[in-house]
Order: sequence, then C-alpha cells, then structure tokens
Amino acid sequence: MPTAPSSTLRSHPTNALFAALEIELATGAARGADLLAPHAAGGLERAARHLTEDTSAIALFTGFYVAHAAQPAAETDGPLAVMAIAEALHALGRDVMVVTDTPCAPVLDQLMREAGLPSTTLLALDQSDGLQDALTARGVRTVFSIERPGRAMDGRCYSMRGRDLSAHTLAFDAAFHPRSGYVRLAAGDGGNEIGMGALPRSALFTHIDQGQTIASATGADALIIAGVSHWTSYALAAAMTQLAPDQAPVWRDAVSDVREHHRIAAALKAGAVDGVTGQATPTIDGMELSTHLAKRDALYALANGRKPA
Repeated sequence: MPTAPSSTLRSHPTNALFAALEIELATGAARGADLLAPHAAGGLERAARHLTEDTSAIALFTGFYVAHAAQPAAETDGPLAVMAIAEALHALGRDVMVVTDTPCAPVLDQLMREAGLPSTTLLALDQSDGLQDALTARGVRTVFSIERPGRAMDGRCYSMRGRDLSAHTLAFDAAFHPRSGYVRLAAGDGGNEIGMGALPRSALFTHIDQGQTIASATGADALIIAGVSHWTSYALAAAMTQLAPDQAPVWRDAVSDVREHHRIAAALKAGAVDGVTGQATPTIDGMELSTHLAKRDALYALANGRKPA
C-alpha cells in the first residue's frame, strides 16, 4: 500500500478568487450543488495546487453507466472532463491512468484513442480485485474521481433518481478509503458520487433528493462540487491561470472549443448517452455543449479578474 505524505495536500488561507470560482462552479444546474458547495469550501484550490505541485503518477476514475437507456452505455458527463484533464497532465509530462469498468470502457477507449494518448492510459476492469496491483505497478500516488458512483451507506450505489446501479458498477471505493495511502481528490454534482462522503450527512440528506438512500459514503481529501461534473475540467484549467501560469496554456488548450466538440463527437461514436435524458445526443446532463462552454468562459473571466457575462 502506498504512503502519501500528508504535506502533499496542504491547507491555505481562504482565497477570494477560489471562493468565487467555487460559487460559480456550483451554480447553474438546480440540483442542490450550490447548497452543498459551502461544505466543501477550499476543495478546488487544494486539488488544483496538488496537481501543480505533485509530479507522481495519477489515476483518474470515471464512468457512470446508464442502464435504463434504450441503448445502455456510459453517460457523457465524466469521461469528457477526465479526458481533458488526462490530456493536459500527459502534455505536462505526468504519467496518467484512466480507470473505469467494462460497461463504460467503450466510451473511454474511443476518447483515449482519438486523443492520441498511449494505449497504457486506460485501465478497464471487469472485477475490482486487480485495481490495487495495477495502481501499485504504475507508482500511483494520487487518485482522482470525477462523476463515478460511490457506495452508499447500505453498500450499494444509486443514480440520482434512486435506481440501484450496483449490478453494473464496480466498486472502486477502496482506493478512496482514508487509509488507502493515496491522496484522494474527487468531484461530483449529485451527492451520489465518490468523494461526497466528505460532506456532512445532514447536508446530503437535506439538499439532495433521496439523499438518505443515494448519498455516497466514500469521502476524499479534496472535494470539488460542481453544478455539472463536466465543469470540473474548466474550473481546474481556469485556476491554473493563477496557480501555474507556465502550465496554463496547456490547460486552456485542453478545454478549447475544438477539443470539446471533438470529444463529445467521439463519445457519441462509441455509444455514450446523456445521463439525464438517456438519449444519444450531443448534450451533457441535458444541456447543449454551448451552455457548458459558456460556464467555462465565466470561470475564466473570474480567474482573470473580470465579471462573468
């Protein structure tokens, strides 16, 4: 089991810019994320700083299988953001793994191949037993989950509507256990994802529909709350303009219009569906890509000291 020094994820004095970014990031989807965000204050800054300061291998987890869709597949929310982050980190010289399970693998594989990332980037498992050995073999010190179902208090995992997803979803929660030895980063938007266990149960039960059933019990060292999990890549990219100006152009390119349009087309080619509608449309959580790009621009405006349009 790896040993991750606690100093790799330091606390910093409250930063007004990051407070503003977290507010903007959590608003715009009307699912309760804005009410959860204050309980995760500082998570975005801690995660972003860690990504700039640590150079060890990182494993990115994602994949939310929409079993009730006419053509069941991974949803568009999650894989696209993970791929943007993976592309940025790879371009900056980091060893990056993307971890998912077999039902979600076709979408991640298509995205990885079209991005030109090494074939060793993707780890698609049909059972969770091999996860620890794979992470150890790659020297992974940081795990980062974005829009990946987390186990609830009853040991099962659920959709935002309370559908039991356990039969279609491998449990990767062990990698995010407090004693796993990894630095644990996470992002989500619905209360049912890995990382949300870091929040007070009272907040999850109060602000999330069916929270007492669906709320994830798996926490993280730094939790990012987004109105839509996809926006996590935008918030991190915007943060880099202040935290790591030398790296910022790489991050900006990773979330460019061209790359975002290419990714959603690639995901649809592999059968991805919108997690809200269950339809194979170029949307993420029921919203057109133009809406998401407007959120990106608003986050960048804040990071550059301007008021969002």
